[in-house]
Order: sequence, then structure tokens, then C-alpha cells
Amino acid sequence: MNIKYLYIFLIIIFSCNEIDNVNISEPEYVKFNFNLENETKILSQNLDLSYFNDITIGVKNFSENNVTLITASNVKTVEISGSNIENLNSHKVILSPPGEGESPYANYIGLGQIIKTKTNKIYGLYHGEWHDGSVLPGGTPGFYASIGLISSDDGISYNPSSEAVIPNYISKEEGNGAGDGGYGEPSMLYSKDSSEIFVYYVDHNRNNRGVNICMGKFNVNNTEPDFNTFYFLNENKEFTSSIIKGKEVVYGEEGKSDAIFPHVTYNKTLDLYIMVYNLNAFNGSNCNLSQSGIYISYSKNGKDWTKLNGGQSFIGESKKLINDCSIPFSQNSSFAWHPSIIYTNNDQTKGYLLYSKASSLSYPGHQLVGSKFVIEIE
Repeated sequence: MNIKYLYIFLIIIFSCNEIDNVNISEPEYVKFNFNLENETKILSQNLDLSYFNDITIGVKNFSENNVTLITASNVKTVEISGSNIENLNSHKVILSPPGEGESPYANYIGLGQIIKTKTNKIYGLYHGEWHDGSVLPGGTPGFYASIGLISSDDGISYNPSSEAVIPNYISKEEGNGAGDGGYGEPSMLYSKDSSEIFVYYVDHNRNNRGVNICMGKFNVNNTEPDFNTFYFLNENKEFTSSIIKGKEVVYGEEGKSDAIFPHVTYNKTLDLYIMVYNLNAFNGSNCNLSQSGIYISYSKNGKDWTKLNGGQSFIGESKKLINDCSIPFSQNSSFAWHPSIIYTNNDQTKGYLLYSKASSLSYPGHQLVGSKFVIEIE
């Protein structure tokens, strides 16, 4: 073969191989900054409520002249409302625990984040507690947590399921040697294309690992959520209906910190899922204040999240928003927990970071506070 033609032939072969091996990456992420204002406002000053919010914040209505939110206060679920988010002035109890028995919410029922269907039904996942008499740091009751379903056809009456909708592979009778166990603190939202319901929850089972955030889903059939089968995310990042020890998607450093209390939204301008959560860092029985606090993380697919130490290169590390202890380590320790994001414009570039804060557990305990944020596109 003529040397010139051999050279051309080899170039064609290698070029084809290079094309076959090229990984076609997704479009780059929007470059942005999440800027949180320094001013923190107490939003519950006109409400006669104590020890709240104790779960995520659900948005029932957010209009120019009315804001109605759902969350937990003490051991009950309440609806709070006002002319705007900085003028919340009324509340009513919509769910209460029976106080005894074997119900998943015998001693606590907290509904927060909700979804609305095209048929105007409201669904939410409750954090339910059964108390066994144990005591956690700070003097709060120990618990076995369960996640159940709450539905409402009219937004007035709310119906909780009598059984958990996320089945646990460890029962409350087995125990785990700690004051808390089970699954709790759920966040639920429609996926980007509304074909699935993504769920993020805290696994308190431990079982040779920390207390961290796991993920699963429910399917959506004919625009209606199907809550009959829960699908756990497994270690291969695949969903399975088998009852398993689910994969942690956001987590702390083993033996030094736990990732807890997630709240997830999908941001249409950024085309990203955004999670705010607490990192509970500790030195033995004391708070590690240099690491503890409220953090923000991002994901393109809902499964892979920016990590504390590097993680996804397009955004980098999870960012700390609030520096404080994440649980009450004692009766007199300051803490900030249970964060949520509420958007206040259609582009979802402005809003409030809401969370609960207190300098101690003394009555009236933690109260709802908020700071404005702005997302700036670079």
C-alpha cells in the first residue's frame, strides 16, 4: 500500500475510535451564587406557639394577600397564616397524636412539606413518633420514628395513614441501643418531569453507620401518585421495591457528624434540585460548632449531591448557611434546625430560608425565623 494512503487510512481508524469513545456530557450547569442576607427575622412573634417548627414547612398557599403554611409545633401539626410571611398572626391545630397505643404517631405527628395534584388533592408525609420512655440529649424524649401518608381532598380535614408507607427493616421492638430509631423527617416533592415523587428521609436505625439522609420514590400513575409501593434507592443507585437498608445520599463523617432534617425543592431556573439540611457535628456528647450548622447542597438528578469534601465538580462543596448546633445538646445550648426554602417569585430566584432557632429548650423553646435569599446567575 502506498505510504500516503496508509497514513490516511490510519488517521480514519483512530479518528473513528476516538469518536466512539467520546462521552457526550450534559450541558454545563448554570453558574450562580446563593446569597443569604445577614438579617434574620422572627416570624412567629405574633403566634402563641411553642417549640416549632419541628419539621419541614409546607406551603398551602402563597399569594399577595395570604400566606398559609403547615408545620409541626411541639407534638402536633398546625396550620399558620397571615397577610404575608412576615405577618403570620393566626394558627389552628389540624392533627394531634392520640398520646398512647401502638400507632406510628402515638406520641407525635408532624406534617410539613406537601404536594398538590392536578385534581387539587393534598398529600404529605408525616413524621410520627412512638415514645419508649428513653431520653435524648437536651432532655427531649427518645423515639422510634415512622413515616406515614397524610391526604386531604379539601384542605380542611387531613387523614393520616394508620401504618407507615416506608416499610422499615428494623422494628421498634428490636431497638438499636440508642434513644432514637426508625425512619423520620421526610421531604417529598415531584420530580422534574412529575413522573415520580422523590422522598428524602433520615435513617435513625444506625446499624453500623451514622444517622444520615437516604432517598426513595413513589411512582405517579395517570397524574396521581401511587403510594402503595415505596422504592428504595440501593447502593447501585437503582430503585427497588425490596425492603432494604437504603443508600445514604447526603451524609456526615462517620463517628463525627450526621446529616439530618432534609428539605428538597426543584429549582426551574437552575434546573437543579436544592437541598437544605442540618449537619450535626459532635465531639463526644458536645456540639462541634466549627462544623455544625445548616448547609445547602445541589443535584442534577436527585441522586448525586454535592458533598462536604469536594463532590460534584460543577458546583463544589456543600455550603454552610447557618453556623449553630443542629440539635439541643443541653437545656441551655443554642441550636438552629429543620430548614426549609420558600420561593417568593416565579423564577425561583428569591425567597426565604426558614428554620427554627432557640438559645435553650426553656419555654417557649425554638421559634420560626427566616432570612431572605437571592440567587444570582453569573
